[in-house]
Amino acid sequence: HFYELYQEKGRKYWVAENEAGQVVAGVGIGPLPGTEDVCELQKMYCLPEARGVGVAYELLQLALEFAKDHYRKCYLETLGNMTVAQRFYEKHGFTRIYEPVGATGHYACDVLYIRDL
Repeated sequence: HFYELYQEKGRKYWVAENEAGQVVAGVGIGPLPGTEDVCELQKMYCLPEARGVGVAYELLQLALEFAKDHYRKCYLETLGNMTVAQRFYEKHGFTRIYEPVGATGHYACDVLYIRDL
């Protein structure tokens, strides 16, 4: 149901493929339940072979540009052991916060970020 989920207004998902057509990275934007004008950066990933070449940055920019048309802020949750991802988010304008926003249902995620759009 992943495809159907991202067909609704205010939601979108992007993927990047390598030269062989294999998906190597992805990112989504969707509304943050329990909030108005705040979206959630969702399911961002980048396989090791696609890191360090700008793919994640390009996907993030696409997602944030789309989000600007629908929301005022972008929120995300990640795991404390994902320090490389945390540096990436901070480098691209996200600020760490210490209280959750909305109701994501991601109870295992213990590092939170938000960014103005």
